[in-house]
Amino acid sequence: MVQGLLVALVGSLVYMESRLGGQHMLDRPIIIAPLVGLVMGDFRTGLILGGQLELVWMGLVGIGTTTPPDVVVGSALATALAIHTGASWQTTLTLAVPIALIAQMIAIAAGSFNALFAHYVDHQIDQGNWKALPIGQWAGSTIMFLSKFVPIIVGYAVGAPAVKAIVKAIPKVIQDGLTQSGNLLPALGIAMLMLLTYDKKYAPFLFLGFSLVAFLKVPMIGAAMLGGIIAYIYFQFKPQQREEVL
Repeated sequence: MVQGLLVALVGSLVYMESRLGGQHMLDRPIIIAPLVGLVMGDFRTGLILGGQLELVWMGLVGIGTTTPPDVVVGSALATALAIHTGASWQTTLTLAVPIALIAQMIAIAAGSFNALFAHYVDHQIDQGNWKALPIGQWAGSTIMFLSKFVPIIVGYAVGAPAVKAIVKAIPKVIQDGLTQSGNLLPALGIAMLMLLTYDKKYAPFLFLGFSLVAFLKVPMIGAAMLGGIIAYIYFQFKPQQREEVL
């Protein structure tokens, strides 16, 4: 339970930092999963899961009143369960999506409940009680903190033994199928992102990166470094665009 408490604190505090301290993109799987792995003594698995989950969810954006799947709870709890049960990261990766969808409903309920504090503050300010303003602010923040903390710690306490028993009972052929599904999820995330960012003008760079990795066996880090160099050179040869950006 100490590990469950630490995992819940990691997820909740990282989420609240992005809400109270400004958006620094710390509430992303690539940050949350390694931190969970660190507190559970398996940083390597956390790093692997963080990278895979980031690929799955990197195209999700909450626009207007829409609430995307809860990547904070999904990333923290899936990583914790993977390390605690000893299941393969591919198998556990398939659990992250339904966990995030369930947590999404909790986040919507918490946001709806917070509307009560807004009405309370409005009413108190109309009566000249300005002290109610910080009360409403911190009461709402507490609800949002608990909306992450409680699902993670409850899911860890209840889910870990259940997931461990389920993993042992799953036939090998189904585990192999889950592994392949886990391998496909990052590709699905990339495809979702490409729908938003694909541009014919930059398509050759996409296929260049694919060719380097698929055919020339260039490591991913090497392809990323080459992409950064190309981006810098491209930027330097566009002086007019550079001046507009600056």
